[in-house]
Parts: sequence; structure tokens; C-alpha cells
Amino acid sequence: MKKLVLIFICVGTTLMAQDVHFSQWYNNPLFSNPALTADFDGDYRITTHQREQWASVSVPFSTTSVGLDMPIENWGLGLQFLRDQSGSSRLSLTQFNLSLSRSLQDWQLGVQLGFAQRRIDYSDLIFIDDGESISTETKNYMDIGTGINRTFSFVSSEWKIAYAMFHVNSPNRPFISSEDKLAVRHQFSSNLDYDLNEKWQLSPSIHYTSQQNQKEFMLGLQISFDISEYYYRYIVLEFGSYYRFGDALTSLIGIHFEQSQVAFSYDWNTSDLVPASNYLGAWELSFAHIIQSKVLSKPKYKTCPAFL
Repeated sequence: MKKLVLIFICVGTTLMAQDVHFSQWYNNPLFSNPALTADFDGDYRITTHQREQWASVSVPFSTTSVGLDMPIENWGLGLQFLRDQSGSSRLSLTQFNLSLSRSLQDWQLGVQLGFAQRRIDYSDLIFIDDGESISTETKNYMDIGTGINRTFSFVSSEWKIAYAMFHVNSPNRPFISSEDKLAVRHQFSSNLDYDLNEKWQLSPSIHYTSQQNQKEFMLGLQISFDISEYYYRYIVLEFGSYYRFGDALTSLIGIHFEQSQVAFSYDWNTSDLVPASNYLGAWELSFAHIIQSKVLSKPKYKTCPAFL
């Protein structure tokens, strides 16, 4: 009986397990593509990300991400902590990623080395036989990823095209003696920042991932409104909507305040789980702060009232 239950649980968690993903992928650069490491103007960048999913259906799936990256001349160095926990069996992933990027004019190349631990805790599970018990299982492995990014700059816009490949080494991470290799994940993304005028900016984007039989395609638009001249400080409001085909519609609101950015989004479920979820899906909260010790460029907003 113990062997059968163990097989059932391991098969079930293997089928349920999938790569961590964020709807605000563009606000989590270290996770999205190692080539985007240190792709900012400043000395240091701190990023945090929290996602809670399926609270209305079952035990919530919780994902936490914390990152720090910095430019070193034409190089970029980044460190990220990732924690994901799902299901009543407490299937969890703890991972530390070290990212290195290299800038070559409009090209950015990156590589990522991750050290991960996959863990499952059976203590909260109920077995048919009261005498049955299964200890906690853990599996450590190394994870390798790589990426490339190309930036096109125009008079009133900037266009980025990026490709990344994760789990290049196909790490084997079984809880029992059977094989459980993590399939290579291919990821393509593109976003355009187009200035309509001094205040308004449109940012359409696409995001596509492919991992074995799992496909994900996300299309969306973000609108930014610069209100700096009203408050004499750099403040930009953000509103966005994205659609993950066959899965969810995402609504977003955010704000840039000086060197910080905060964004909140919610995924409205549109999949076959709607009868159980009642359209409720996941929420995400992201935060980023850039530490800038260099002399800042002249602000876009007016430093004096318009009537002077």
C-alpha cells in the first residue's frame, strides 16, 4: 500500500508541477532573461515579486522572487532568490540564480547558473491506512539558462526582442528512482515603448513560452501617463491589460515614483476551471528600486511654474 500511495503522489505532483511563471514577466528581468541583467540606468537595482494563485479553488500556489543586479562596465551581474510552494503536499522549490550578462552595443548576451532544491512534505496528507507515513523527500540539482536581447532605438520609440532558453542541462530531479528530467523551456518576448507625446506612452508586448507539451502565449498593452510637471517630481502612472490565451485576462495598475516602481495585477481566470474558480485566478505585486549615485540627467518636467 505504501508503495502504491507513493507512486500515486509522485505521479500526481509530477503532472501538476510546471515551471514558475509571472504575468508581470517584464517587471522581473532576472527571471525572464539573463541577458536583461543590469539592463537599467543606475548602480544597483533591487526587485521583489510576489504571486498568489488559486486561493479560490484549493491551497494557494505561492511564489516569491527577490533579486539584485548591477552593471560593471560592459558586464552585468545579478543574484536572485526564488521560492515556490504549491498544493497541500507542500511541493516546494527553492532556487538561487547567479546571472552574468555582456553588452555589445545594441546586443546583450546572458547566462544563468542556478542551484535548486525541490522538496515535498507529506505530513499534511491523509492516507487510507492510518499506519502509513512517508518522510519528506528532497532533491538538489543545478540549472543552467542562457539568453539574448536586441534593442532597437528610434526617434520616439525603443523596441526590444529577446530569446531565452532555460534548463539547458535538462536537470534530473526525481523523488524516487524513476527519471524526472526537467524539459528545456524556450521563451520569446518582444516589447515596444512608443512615445505618443511628452506625457503619454504606449507599450505593446508579446510573450511566448514552449516547454515540452506546454505552450503559453501572452499579448498585451500598457499605457503610461507622465504627471511629473504637476508635482515637480518624476511620477508616471501605468495601466495595462494582457491576455494569456486559453487561461486568463490580466489587469494591471502601477506607478513610477522617482527611482522606484510598484505594480499590482490580477489574473481573471478564463480557462475550463471557471466553474470552480468563479473567474478568480491570481494576484501579483512587484516592486523595483534603482540606486543611483551618478549625476542624473535633466528631468522631463518643468522645474518652474509655467507662468514664469
